[in-house]
Amino acid sequence: MRIVTVLFIASSILAPMTARAELLSNELKIRELFAGNTISGEERGETYIEFFSPDGGIVGENSEGRYTGHWQVSRGRICLSYDEENGKAGAWDCAQVGLNGSRIVWSAGGEKSYSTLTAGNPRGL
Repeated sequence: MRIVTVLFIASSILAPMTARAELLSNELKIRELFAGNTISGEERGETYIEFFSPDGGIVGENSEGRYTGHWQVSRGRICLSYDEENGKAGAWDCAQVGLNGSRIVWSAGGEKSYSTLTAGNPRGL
């Protein structure tokens, strides 16, 4: 299973428009944005989809199959950790997020990346 780092999600569409999104710092708003919803995008040429369970779990799917992880909000940022093949949780990666329509802007370490937000769990992950 791949180790997913959402911070480097590649996207070439709507980049100028999503760059105008204000970064969210209110932890309650960030939780509301992700809890019970799905994101999708492309990372290193590979598409993925991930459901963010309200209990802090992540279930994702890519060309290699399903994978799991965890999410939490801390210090005005969303933090993600993906389970490794040995069953242990990976390191936490945190980023600030913004929203412009259905596009999420991720910002960390001076870099921006993008994904698409969909309400609910349309793929049943």
